[in-house]
Amino acid sequence: MVKEIAICDDVEVERFVLRRQLMAYFRTTSGEAQIREFVSGESLLAEIEDGYIWPDLIFLDIYMGELNGIDTARRLRKLGVEAPIIFLTASPDFALESYEVEASGYLLKPADEEQTNALLQRLLRTDLRRRIAVKCRRQFRYPFIDDILYLESYRHTVTIHMLDGSEIVTVDKLGELEKRIDDQRFLRCHQSYLVNMEHIADVQEDFILRNKASVPIRVRGRKEVVDAYNDYFTRQSAKR
Repeated sequence: MVKEIAICDDVEVERFVLRRQLMAYFRTTSGEAQIREFVSGESLLAEIEDGYIWPDLIFLDIYMGELNGIDTARRLRKLGVEAPIIFLTASPDFALESYEVEASGYLLKPADEEQTNALLQRLLRTDLRRRIAVKCRRQFRYPFIDDILYLESYRHTVTIHMLDGSEIVTVDKLGELEKRIDDQRFLRCHQSYLVNMEHIADVQEDFILRNKASVPIRVRGRKEVVDAYNDYFTRQSAKR
């Protein structure tokens, strides 16, 4: 699963060093990461507000231009960004403020590769929850992929059915959303439906989800769909 990582630092050489360390870490762990660089808190916030990025992990310099790292972190939390934030700093003077924004750690500059790796191992020990940006009219919603039950396409709109019973309606096409979700748990079981197999409770004429919702299985190609779910169920059961 690809991790989206943001490095926000107004010093180019500091960004370069950290980026190189992150790339080395993901190479050695066979992981994948999309690393985005930002020169200011303002530019990072703008990208998030416009829905171009929703990071899984944020490295944030404390001393930057007009908007420092602490204030940037406060605004990130107000936007609903729950990703771990690691502060980059030459001094731990902001320890008290870091509690307010639930910082996950510090890296003292210049970043030490061993410390960076130790921090990544701690934060990535359990898989970071991914989100997807979904445009709804004039604003964006950012549901956790884990919490999506299924997606339903009907008359040029897609309804995303969530675990908590809520729904998100968008004009994005189902095929486009499937590509952006890019998760092996999701199965295109019907021309108009994409289901999260993690939430399937039973297979009858349709898929029956844990909340008793019914998701149709296409008639033509039904065996392939059911076989795909059986393969997924068998793999997951073997891990447990």
